[in-house]
Amino acid sequence: MTKINTIANNGLTIVENYNKLLDQFRKAKTIDDVRILVASAKDFISVYKRVDKNMVNEIYDKLQSKLQDMVAENAFVYDRMNSRVEEIRNRGYDYVNEKNDTQAVQNKALQLMSQMPKVMNSNHANRITKVLTDSINSGVIGSKAVLELLKYPAYADMVSAKIRERAFEGSKSSAEQAFDRLKESELKEAEQGLASVYLQGFHLRNIEKQVNAFKKPSAWNPDEQTT
Repeated sequence: MTKINTIANNGLTIVENYNKLLDQFRKAKTIDDVRILVASAKDFISVYKRVDKNMVNEIYDKLQSKLQDMVAENAFVYDRMNSRVEEIRNRGYDYVNEKNDTQAVQNKALQLMSQMPKVMNSNHANRITKVLTDSINSGVIGSKAVLELLKYPAYADMVSAKIRERAFEGSKSSAEQAFDRLKESELKEAEQGLASVYLQGFHLRNIEKQVNAFKKPSAWNPDEQTT
């Protein structure tokens, strides 16, 4: 059986193990680092609790302080990243540089109205779909004209949800489409980062609760073992 190297059998003195543990405190950055640190601290306390209570109390206090600092730092980072996500979500396209095509859209909408049946029924469904689809396929103006029909009760019901969705996407200029793609990419990256920070915080808080549930070494019964 492979021998497991622990504080109890690593051949180092209490001071050497103490200094080694302090180095772990300084280097601990990730959740895995913290888990190893907690295990090492518990091992140290278990081995030396009857040898030097002041030293094991100090290790316990340092462990609590380390976790408190990491939880606080995680919360700070989470808040900043969450603000970043909200900023990206709320970012809207600036239409100030877009060409004014209101008149062209109105003219196209009137043209569509002249092609549409006066009454919506099953016999006209295919014709309506073709007229609207052709308009959307014609480009931005045609797509905006389809959306313009929604303002008129006589035609609004003729524009299905699927056609509306296609018209909405088709109404965007190439610049707006590029803006949307960039926004989507940035938002995805920011949300993934936020989720990672949240998960790290979740684990840190759980570890902190476990450590806070330990009895301080000076309060232990001499016959008790660490948990």
